[in-house]
Amino acid sequence: MGRADLWLLKTRLALWVMFQAGLCFGAEIRRTWVIGGKEVTPHSRPFMASIQHENKHICGGFLLRRRWVMTAAHCVIPKRSSQFRVILGAHSLKTQEASQQIFGIQNSIAHPLFNAETVKNDIRLLKLNRSAIFNKNVRKIKLPHAYTDLCPGLTCHVLGWGDISNYATIPTKLMEANTTIVDRKACNESWQGHVSKSMVCAASTNAVLRGFCSGDSGGPLVCGENVHGIVSFNGKRCGDRHFPDVYTRIANYIPWIHFVLQTF
Repeated sequence: MGRADLWLLKTRLALWVMFQAGLCFGAEIRRTWVIGGKEVTPHSRPFMASIQHENKHICGGFLLRRRWVMTAAHCVIPKRSSQFRVILGAHSLKTQEASQQIFGIQNSIAHPLFNAETVKNDIRLLKLNRSAIFNKNVRKIKLPHAYTDLCPGLTCHVLGWGDISNYATIPTKLMEANTTIVDRKACNESWQGHVSKSMVCAASTNAVLRGFCSGDSGGPLVCGENVHGIVSFNGKRCGDRHFPDVYTRIANYIPWIHFVLQTF
């Protein structure tokens, strides 16, 4: 066995031990800190979806398969309604970009145990009326492994076309903000017991208001190359670190997601 083979074996063994020990995703990832949100490079997030009612953006989402988009269950989206549509391949929602692909919604499947009061199980899958055409502007994003958790302190990214201030300032382009994973127990204390293991929390690490806001519901929390969360609920002030943003923890729903994709 050569040195390269020995190194590879040791690396695989270390990863296996970490997995068996139940360590959270990101334990060995170096953190970077960027203050505030910013416009992304056009079409650099090709998995993003805009869910619209009467041609107006109401919720975010992201592409999982050619005909499947994930969003939040609290985004009430009926199936086969001509008033609702999904747009892929968009950067600006104010212009009709050649890159955009527009779809109707054939089916809308919320988690059967979604509770609008507690916001538990806040996850919905939308089946498009036809397959998306994959290109440089439209791509799917990877799901996490089942029951993967995120380490407190890990820096992730939240994306959306939602308000960029607490004064209903609507952006014209897709925006992204860095956000930091918060310990679930501490988050639960801030939210007075409303945070469960099926949720993940994130917030700014300083006094700068940073996070998601109105119109971002259903959008993705991206950590590394995978989507780990769905924008669910936040405090009265967008980006207030004293009330961390709360996301649906996608890893808890992998079996249900696969069931829906294979059944409907």
